[in-house]
Amino acid sequence: MLNADEVNSALWRSKLSKTDIWYAGFGSNMWKSRFLCYIEGGQVIGMKKLCSGSVDRNPPKETRWKTFPHRLFFGRDFTQTWGPGGVAFLDPRSNSEDKAYMCIYKITLEQFNDVLLQENVPDHDMNSPLFDLNALDSILNEGSIPVEAVKRGWYHNVVYLGKEDDIPILTMTCSLSAMESFKSGEIPLCAPSKDYADTLVRGLVEGKQLSEEEATTYIQVASTKPL
Repeated sequence: MLNADEVNSALWRSKLSKTDIWYAGFGSNMWKSRFLCYIEGGQVIGMKKLCSGSVDRNPPKETRWKTFPHRLFFGRDFTQTWGPGGVAFLDPRSNSEDKAYMCIYKITLEQFNDVLLQENVPDHDMNSPLFDLNALDSILNEGSIPVEAVKRGWYHNVVYLGKEDDIPILTMTCSLSAMESFKSGEIPLCAPSKDYADTLVRGLVEGKQLSEEEATTYIQVASTKPL
């Protein structure tokens, strides 16, 4: 017999599994093998801990590459997943002078919720969705929505990047207030570790976006250019 929480969870999951979105990865998730850890569970070379994966473990329906007018940078100086070193963030605001490479994955809105959870506060109770159909409607006008339920996480700000085949493209990054803290130095900027940077390079090279040398330069510039 299912309890009330399990019934609620099954209901929202069933509903959101019928809606597709594109999830855009700009950091280690550009490497498909790394992103699949969030869907299927597991870990890749360089990772210090396992991902639990999503409830729906079906792989993305499609994968494409695009560039977006946003600034990639590296901040914080330690993570549980990668150890010492900075990790990738995206300035939530667009700027025509910036160009970020992103791998976009077509997944369900249900799966997006599980990725959002794992990127932020993995122990949060999922009796209700973090980002539902109302939020998906709202973000088309608002541009970004900070998800309060996981605000302790570093990537709780969901950002709308446009549409591909009339399907919304979403990513997750820091809040605008965290962005100001990065600029002021209150939150440290920090170059990525070799293991983490190599993951981004693998994504860009395997995705046939850049050569290894070009990808290394792209990451180097992103980690040294002032905000």
